[in-house]
Amino acid sequence: MREILLPTLGEAEEQLLTSEGFLAQMGLVELGMQVDEIDWAGVIERSHRMLGKSGSGQHGGTIHVRDVYPLKRTVNLDSHVTLQGASRAMHHVTSSCGFKALQGFEGDAVLHWKAPNAKTKYSNFNAGIRHIHVQSIPGVDGVHFRGAQQSAGIDNLVVRGFGSQATALTLCGDTYAVKDLFLDTVIGGEKQGSRPGSCGIRLPERAQGIDILNATTHNCHIGFEANDPIQIEVRSFETETTVQPICLLHNAMGVTFQNVQFRHTGNIMDIQGARWPADFYVKCRGMMVGRNSRGKIQLPNGLEVVTGGKTFDVVVSGDRKGIEVIDLKKLTRQLNQ
Repeated sequence: MREILLPTLGEAEEQLLTSEGFLAQMGLVELGMQVDEIDWAGVIERSHRMLGKSGSGQHGGTIHVRDVYPLKRTVNLDSHVTLQGASRAMHHVTSSCGFKALQGFEGDAVLHWKAPNAKTKYSNFNAGIRHIHVQSIPGVDGVHFRGAQQSAGIDNLVVRGFGSQATALTLCGDTYAVKDLFLDTVIGGEKQGSRPGSCGIRLPERAQGIDILNATTHNCHIGFEANDPIQIEVRSFETETTVQPICLLHNAMGVTFQNVQFRHTGNIMDIQGARWPADFYVKCRGMMVGRNSRGKIQLPNGLEVVTGGKTFDVVVSGDRKGIEVIDLKKLTRQLNQ
């Protein structure tokens, strides 16, 4: 099979009464079971066997998500599986299709994509998320995603409620697109404000050729954190009530941030490492929004560079001796004088 249609919660309740249908095929119907006793992580994982296999032995295909499924533990998805919501993911989980972590949740993340094997980090072809809302609980990451090439990608993902010391979206792999993200540490009704140790988007490994378009991080400590990004482009990126919009840990080559808006912070970027300074290159263009009329860029040597106004256009690059900030806005003004 190429695709699987998950039953809605209402359909699942009927199937429990009749011992027929999808749940019965999965061998998950027990006499007297109630709908809130269903292990939906187990249902999704067991349904993989209905999908075809790739040469690596991993299942591949599309699982159609038609309701909001309560989860007691992490859903572990094979490396070539796409989750497809029945309708566009909205700001609130009650008007979306997706997943909701329950109190007492077991696992590091709500959704997790496997790698084909321990040595293969760039072969998650067909992995995807389309129109999915994930509501986590404080301390539990939202999504650990790994994709490869143009058949993989993320389109319209909302992650909320992950709180302190957790990350909304972890991205690994290469050469795919991610668009229309809303990532918020809190859910509706909770107090606004940055949560310590929280991160919106994190790239913990070397990641290449990922295009991120139209993303908002809300109430996070760090908006975008990357360890070793190569040829990554982030466009239309907004952070709000986020302390540090961008944090680069080890090195960065050919990374571009275009049309960014950083609200309610005085920071732009914290560069903690430049392992290969002669090849280091980051371009960032956008503006500070709110009370702060200038933004700060921190370099690995402890030097802090402050922009000359709300709008900025800078390049950070260097030679074998180290990196520096080049103010393109200032240079353009000087050339026109």
